[in-house]
Formats: sequence, C-alpha cells, structure tokens
Amino acid sequence: MIGDKKRSIFLFLFLSGMILLIIPLSININQIPMPGNLVRLSTQSTEGAQADLKFADDGKNSLLYNGLVPGDIILLGTAGSFFDYLIPGEFSHTEIFAGFVQPGEQIWDRDQHCWMPVGTPYVIHSTKSDNAGNGLGYSTWLEGVNEHAEIAVAIRVAGLTNAQRQQAVDWCKSKLDGGLDGYPVGPVYDWGWTSKQIDGTNSLSGVDGWYCSELAWAAYKDLFGIDLDPDGDNWSWETAYGVSPSDLYEDSDTYVVETSDWDPNDCYYVKINLVGVYYEIDSDPWPKGAGEMYMKWYVGDGYGGSGYVTEDFYGIVKRDGAGYIYWKKTMAYVLIPKTHPLKINTQAWEDDSWPDSDDQLSPFNWWANSMLDFANNGWWWWNYWDAGNCRYCIEFCVSSNPIGVSPNGI
Repeated sequence: MIGDKKRSIFLFLFLSGMILLIIPLSININQIPMPGNLVRLSTQSTEGAQADLKFADDGKNSLLYNGLVPGDIILLGTAGSFFDYLIPGEFSHTEIFAGFVQPGEQIWDRDQHCWMPVGTPYVIHSTKSDNAGNGLGYSTWLEGVNEHAEIAVAIRVAGLTNAQRQQAVDWCKSKLDGGLDGYPVGPVYDWGWTSKQIDGTNSLSGVDGWYCSELAWAAYKDLFGIDLDPDGDNWSWETAYGVSPSDLYEDSDTYVVETSDWDPNDCYYVKINLVGVYYEIDSDPWPKGAGEMYMKWYVGDGYGGSGYVTEDFYGIVKRDGAGYIYWKKTMAYVLIPKTHPLKINTQAWEDDSWPDSDDQLSPFNWWANSMLDFANNGWWWWNYWDAGNCRYCIEFCVSSNPIGVSPNGI
C-alpha cells in the first residue's frame, strides 16, 4: 500500500434475495468482467484449514462441546437482560473451554463449591457473583454455559494448532491466585471495561485482574501476538479502548465452530475475502484526508443471532491519484444454514478529516437465492467488478468442510 492518499472502505455482507448472472469459467488475471459476472477461480484449498471445528444473566441453551477443542472461546448472551443493555453487542459474557477434568487433576467448581469429577467438561472465566465468587475460576460446562444464557456461540482463533490453543488455556490457568486447581477463586474481576491490558493493573479501575473478554484477548495476544480486538489500540464508540465479547466474535482472526441455535451439520462454511479495490478517482488529494482509515462489514440473515458478524479494521492507507490497494482481508468466515440465501454488499469510502465529509464510492452488490450452486465447488471471484468510480476484487468459497487459504493467499 504505497503512495500518498488515505482511503477507507465500508464492507457489509448479509443473507438475502435474488440471483444475478453467474459464469463458471476460468479467467485471465488481466481480464475485467462487466458488473455481475462471477467466475470460478479454482478448486477449494484446504491448506491451513482447521481440522475441527452471572454476566450473561439467566437463560438456557443447548450448545454442545462435541467438536470443540481446549482454547475455543464461548460467547454468551440473553436478550433484554441488564448486562445485554450495559455491554455493547449481542454477547455479554466470555468463557474459554478448558477441556475435561483428567485423572489425578483437581478442578474447583466455583458454583457448586466442590471438586469436579473426572471427565467433567469445564470452562475458565472471570466473573463476579455472591455464589461463584469474585474473579477468575472454573465452572462446569452445564453450569457455566448451558444454564448461563439463552444465546451461546463457540468461536475459534484461526491459524493455530490445537496444541497452541491449549497453551491459551494453560496461560489462563497460570494466572489463578489459588494455583491450577482454581481454589480459591481469583484474581478479582476487573471492572475497567473501557480499558485493557495483558498483565498488571488496569489504569482505569486500579484492579490487577481481567474482565471476561479481556482474559481471552490477553491470552492470545500475549502468546501469539494475535489481537482479537478489531479496534486494535484505537478508540471506539462502543468500548473506548476496551474489548467486548462481541469484539471477539467480530474479529477476522476468529470463526464460528458451534452455535446453540444451528446444527453445524445443517450449515456450510462460508469464507469471503476482499482481495483489493482499484480506486478510479481521487476526490481529496493527500494530505487533506486525515485521521483513521477503517473497514466495516457484517454477514448474517439480518436478524442477528449466530449468523451475524460485524467488523472494524483500523489503519492508514495513503495514495495520491487513482490506484489499487491490496486489502487482502477475510471479511467473513462463518457457519451459515444451508437453506439460507447469500448476499455480499461492500462499499469503498475515502475518509476525510473534519470538517470535510467522507466521500462514498459506488457499492458492490450481489446476491443469490441459494448457496447450493456454489457449495463444494471451489473458489469463486470477481476480478474485477466495475462499479464505475472503483473496481472490486472479491472472492468467496462455500464448503461442507473448514476452508483453507485461497489461491490469492488469504
């Protein structure tokens, strides 16, 4: 990304409506189809694919731990609850799946105040209540997940081995005040939701501990340098400098592996990548444009729930005059019911500093009634979709199995 002009792009993806012209044929990299021409890029790559896939308030769900691995992140929420209004996004609590109690291992059940039997599935999380105690500790899967909220989704951090995900669990366990067995509960819960730190005292709350989503963020950030906050170190209206459960869900480094309202066997994996955008115009030459550059998108059926993803990406991209920016970003990697239609809608922007308004470019807009025509049939792309004042290069894959790296390396 070179040159001297800053650009922005808003990206929106969701499920809906009709079908446009589809042409499954090979394409030359220099060919620019007219708008609406979708072509098959290649067969599906599985390289890099993953092999398997009282703050939420009252409520129950049927989320299963089958198919999960230690280190997977559990997101919980109950619509209309106190914390649903207080915490931004659909989810209000975060837990980390820790696996099963092993022979000779002692794991303290913070809710029932006893040692868990061997073979019990359990989670580690930071919360606070009169019964469960204050801070970091263990809950059984039944108590901590199924009997904790109406909505439950399991997500996985992409690009890691299961052994590395286990390291995230071990990292969390190493922070327990009472040692690996989790007795007593602690360190205490951190109320500084608008700030975050990997270790040490929260400058806002003065607490040396973690809130629920901060714990998961800190583990993967400290161990692997993976930032699960799509806002990064930037300020946002929703969380200031903190990281919410919904941030973890929305981050491009995570993908859904299990939901409480969809059976994974009835879903397809859908991966959608923005390869790049060619900007035909330069509305406000650099350095007039200033401030943050960001991308935003969502995927879902328009009703929220487990099929809804929104994401922000912050940075600065400069370019003077017309030119191409290789974004190379995964816009969505999710499970979507096989019966749902598919819609992709994106829009590029130029982001200008106050008092100048941002410049909107023409949107990319495509939809299909069914994903069946594309399922298990490799990668599809537009190279390019000509929108007049910009051209979009977008690729997607629909598969019954986890999806790996695309032919464009995304």
